[in-house]
Amino acid sequence: MIAVSVYSGTNDAIIVSAPQLDNLDLMAVDTAADVTVIDRQTIEDSGAVSVPELLQSKANVLIRNTSGNVNDGQISMRGFGENSGLRTLVLVDGHKINRPDMGRTLWSGIPLSNIDQVEVIRGGQNVLYGDNALAGVVKITTKRGTDAGTQASGTIGSFGYISGYIGHGGSAGNVDYYVGVDGYESDGFRSNSLSRAATLTGSLVWYAGDADMFTFRLSHTDSDQQDPGPLTYDQMMEDPTQSNYSSNDFSKALSTQASLIWEREHDRGSSRITSAYNRRDLNWQLGGIFADNLVQGFSLGPRTKWGGDDSFIIGGVDLTYDTLNFTSYLPADISYVASEAEMDRITVQPYIFAQKTFSEHWILGGGTRYESARTNGKNRDYEDNQILPYVETNRGRLPNPNYKNPPDLTASSFDGVVSKQGWAATASLTREFSVDSSAWIRYDRVYRYPVLDEVASYQGYPLADPLNAALNPETGNQFVAGINHRVGNWQGQGSVYAMLMDNEIVYDPVARLNRNIGETRRMGTELELDWNRRWYGAGTRWTFQESTLQSGANAGNAVPLSPPIYGVCSAWVDPLDAIRFTLSWSYVAAQYQGSDDANVNQKMAAYDLLNFQALIRLADYARMIVTIDNLMDETYASTAYSGAYYPGAGRSFRVGLNLEF
Repeated sequence: MIAVSVYSGTNDAIIVSAPQLDNLDLMAVDTAADVTVIDRQTIEDSGAVSVPELLQSKANVLIRNTSGNVNDGQISMRGFGENSGLRTLVLVDGHKINRPDMGRTLWSGIPLSNIDQVEVIRGGQNVLYGDNALAGVVKITTKRGTDAGTQASGTIGSFGYISGYIGHGGSAGNVDYYVGVDGYESDGFRSNSLSRAATLTGSLVWYAGDADMFTFRLSHTDSDQQDPGPLTYDQMMEDPTQSNYSSNDFSKALSTQASLIWEREHDRGSSRITSAYNRRDLNWQLGGIFADNLVQGFSLGPRTKWGGDDSFIIGGVDLTYDTLNFTSYLPADISYVASEAEMDRITVQPYIFAQKTFSEHWILGGGTRYESARTNGKNRDYEDNQILPYVETNRGRLPNPNYKNPPDLTASSFDGVVSKQGWAATASLTREFSVDSSAWIRYDRVYRYPVLDEVASYQGYPLADPLNAALNPETGNQFVAGINHRVGNWQGQGSVYAMLMDNEIVYDPVARLNRNIGETRRMGTELELDWNRRWYGAGTRWTFQESTLQSGANAGNAVPLSPPIYGVCSAWVDPLDAIRFTLSWSYVAAQYQGSDDANVNQKMAAYDLLNFQALIRLADYARMIVTIDNLMDETYASTAYSGAYYPGAGRSFRVGLNLEF
């Protein structure tokens, strides 16, 4: 493994500029990118209770929340607004957990108590990571047995929040093992926003001789969440805790993730084969629609590296097969099917990446990836008035004169195939001045394939073309330059970027269709500065960006849900060896609401939040964390669409106790 250029900022995060390890930390890959690595100690001391909260506070990742719950949130990076979560790849132990549809990431199935490290890589990374890695990658590494020991924790807080965790890891001969159980429940900040989840995780690592290693990981989550829905602006300002939705609007999910990984070190380099399986059985009710979604995903990813740590070639292929089965029911009688759909997608993605180090200080990298995707879709949407064999009248239940078995199909039905192809490329040059200083430039051709329900209409929200074969993948060109430097107690890094997109996908409410719009442009600067003394310090990270539409009737307008400025500042002090106080402040500038390409509606107001934390080390094995979020109890909108506002959470308190042996 190569030595990484690392510095620690305010004991909160580790910044890696170049080199950077690949998605399983098995093979060294120098990558010129803006990367934040949040280590295990920072996670445990952060007081965060969910991945979105951790990303927001420790990596300045913008999170859009629609329920006010800590485990709800959509990632927004590099100036992407609506459906921004579709453009950020989320990996757990190298295993992609992004859904093949527009559904949100199940963060409750990734408990922080089971995480060893989180890496945030900003910007397009399609060559090494494939689809969804358009705006960035969030890589999560879970605990392994040799590092885990025995841990237990419990937290109570506002809005009925309560959570608990117990886990143990160890080794027996040439086998490492880990098992953990995590659960939480919360009434939620708003009415009708109750959520709960219970997760069982486990792993086995078998060291088969000196060269081979087999890793098996399994995670299963049982979760429930109510949906409080949006408010008008006046309703939000009057009482942000209220809900316009019924308490019967909910989602219930059973989710399973399993992976088996073989790794081998050999004289010419190293090899790896990753196989994985995802399953989510989701039952939901929203706005009078009752439905079941069963999503399954299978993946196989062999990869081989030839060469040493300084100069090498990596080649591989990612194979995925995703399936989706959807069934909706009549609101009048949910024992009768209103529609049923079957979707599947096969993707084949060969890629190659190479790196060459010159004169020990210059690093040149580059590669390409090709992707072919074939989507098969079938939807049978039945005429509602022909489904029930009876009708309810003032004389009681009578035979339905329109009843047919089977019912006729509506215009929303379809049966067809959509095939698309695309490619990505990258080239970078890094100059290492010293172990504490480097600079880099980078170019990427980036892309994203539309997810299943962007292409097809099958969930009760009709599109003008139910199977839109004309919808093409998003493509673009990314240009980035960055630098990092450390001197004494100061360290900082910065990057400037331009992303020129074409074929970006948006929903057109007039045409009732997802479509490719013309050119869009995103330009920005991301800066980080940290100052760290023995018993006090401070740090800040800011994003300055301009996201604009470049063609059509709205050319020159701002991209909705893309604030021009957002950032976080924090300062800490240790008045005693066993106590640390941290005060953090975050700011998000005003931004246009979603779906407002014309920039004519009222902007979402800027907001800033103040948070406080006290970390008390009771003993070598025990820590207590007291957290107050949104200290000033500010009322604000986390996101909004066409006058529909989703309030962020108000002031909340939490007290947690962590034990480690």
